[in-house]
Amino acid sequence: MIRALAADVLCVQERGLGAAVTRLTGLDLACHARLSGVAVLVRPGVHVLHAEHRRLRWFPGLERRSIAMAVVEAEGLRVAAASFHLDLHAGARLAHAVEIVRRVESVAARFDAVPVLAGDLNELPGAAAWKHLASRYAEGGDGATFAGKRIDAIFTGRGMVAVARGVAAAREADLDAASDHRPVVADLRSI
Repeated sequence: MIRALAADVLCVQERGLGAAVTRLTGLDLACHARLSGVAVLVRPGVHVLHAEHRRLRWFPGLERRSIAMAVVEAEGLRVAAASFHLDLHAGARLAHAVEIVRRVESVAARFDAVPVLAGDLNELPGAAAWKHLASRYAEGGDGATFAGKRIDAIFTGRGMVAVARGVAAAREADLDAASDHRPVVADLRSI
């Protein structure tokens, strides 16, 4: 599935992601937060200017969460790509969304890059964390991504537009074999 997407940058939210993913996909691992399984991968030839992973504030009784972020440059575009997976608890989701925005914007400003955030929000559009992200960025992705609901999205900052976005089209059997979530894709262009 990942090879079929032919992405320049891929943000994943999957536990158990290891070194085998680079061999299987042909992509390079730019950044990986092992704790939460989030990662940013890039195709060969995409220049990685900066990579980091950060633990997010821990809420006792809940899973530890992190973000993986890489500032990358390809074909004249420079983006600060962040991969995240928010909690099932609404308060933690909103707190982490605020924390993620603050960190991504800080790194993006330092490298003169456009923020691009991709993740599993574990909530529907219109809920608090989603609204916080959508108030700052253009949201991308259409269609159901998990169990008939839209809970995954891509958000792009100013200076970037998604020419095409939505849920990846593929055979249902291939999608089911790849993940219980449907991949969200966006073709980004600078404006």
